[in-house]
Amino acid sequence: MLHIVTFFLALISTQAFALPIDWNGAFGVDTNLINSYRRIEQKTDRSAVGGGGSQELPLATGEHQDSKFQTYVFRLQPVVLVNDAASVKAELTTGYGRGGRLGDSAIETNESSQTAPTNSYGNILYPYTLSGNNALNVKQLYMELYSDTATYMIGRHTFQFGLGALVNSGSGLWDRHFSMRDGFTINLKLGNFHIAPYYSKSSSVGSLTGATDITEEGFTLVYDNPDREMAFGLLYGGKNSSANESLTKTTISGSSASLGAANVKMVDLYFQKSFGPLSFATEVPILSGDIGNIYGTDTKYKAKAILVESWYKINSSWRFGFDGGRVSGEDSSQSSFEAMYLHPNYQIANLLFKYNLRSVASPSTVSPFDSFVHNVNYYKFKTQYASEKWTWDLAVVLAQAAETAKAGSPAFNHTTNRSFTATQTQSDKLGTEVDVNFNYQWNNEVSIGGDVGYLFTGDYFAYTNDAATTNTAKNSYLLQLKAGIKF
Repeated sequence: MLHIVTFFLALISTQAFALPIDWNGAFGVDTNLINSYRRIEQKTDRSAVGGGGSQELPLATGEHQDSKFQTYVFRLQPVVLVNDAASVKAELTTGYGRGGRLGDSAIETNESSQTAPTNSYGNILYPYTLSGNNALNVKQLYMELYSDTATYMIGRHTFQFGLGALVNSGSGLWDRHFSMRDGFTINLKLGNFHIAPYYSKSSSVGSLTGATDITEEGFTLVYDNPDREMAFGLLYGGKNSSANESLTKTTISGSSASLGAANVKMVDLYFQKSFGPLSFATEVPILSGDIGNIYGTDTKYKAKAILVESWYKINSSWRFGFDGGRVSGEDSSQSSFEAMYLHPNYQIANLLFKYNLRSVASPSTVSPFDSFVHNVNYYKFKTQYASEKWTWDLAVVLAQAAETAKAGSPAFNHTTNRSFTATQTQSDKLGTEVDVNFNYQWNNEVSIGGDVGYLFTGDYFAYTNDAATTNTAKNSYLLQLKAGIKF
């Protein structure tokens, strides 16, 4: 369903005089500086040592130690109101991750190309052609049908459960991703209970038979009682991959291979409760089943996370809170695979886990937004001040790795997703991060803000798995300014 949408825009324009359209969406631009993105003192690239076990990130062209980049997020979400019982909803965007980077679509022009070397160099002096052939894409397109007992969503749509740690609708202004269903969801409401069975075909690449399909099916059951300020729920689902599907890959051995047949079960538990000024919520996702040929043979999957979020409201302006959690990692014992990866929209800090820093050296093949909280035990102490226009957040995050390499044993590199044999023992200290965020709500639609993060880097990131090649951890910081519109 990912197509150039000229046909869709034409359809909207021809029907615009007959059907009302509600236009929603978001657009934002940010600028980022990550000082010492490799988090080590050394200034030469030695990332290839250690037999696949080194945590060192490769240096980018020019061997700069800092990363500077600007990104944008864009999505247009029209709602066509067909009648009282039906709507058509869509999301249009461009690039990867609902946007991209400033300058990522620059192309060589005829003014400076080798095919026209005698032309002038006007475009070098004052660029007038910096746009490539990026298409406008359909990320969501579905019908929503309404009846007395249920709402039916049919097509490509998104969904949310609990804290959004595993399945996330991506409704926030700066959310780059969303959980997607190519299929249907039926939302039933029975008093305070909400029941939603669903079916999705995640992939039919390879053939139009069941031999290459990836499908998902399951249901959510949620009890929500606003009067008692309490909610709890269960998501139960399964994801099945056929033996001949070739979309999902593993590079755990250093080369790419298809996972093949897989059957993963998802159980996600959620609970939320408020007691006057105190509120807390917890989510416990558990994954099990068969993940496929991740170690060259059919492998069991056993991954889980326990997440807690809480706030205590002092008055109308101040509140304090605590978050904590454990997200399982992989020990490479090969008896099962146990690494849990949370949704990339669900983040715990401004710098730790927020960006895929391997993209600094390879921005054309790796996205900075494909970064997942994983393999961590963390504790977050936070406070927030809010006024009519301003919001300030301060947080301190302490993080330790759940699994690390131990000398003489098989191990798993969570940075590169590769298994290796450990010759050195790795520290579990990820570090301590201090974050400050501010947001100014200019009006109902426009906001301007900034994020600052300072990471006291732990020795986990200095690991090389090579006694002759040692690294020293170096503190790192993030500076970000951003402006966005959500309408």
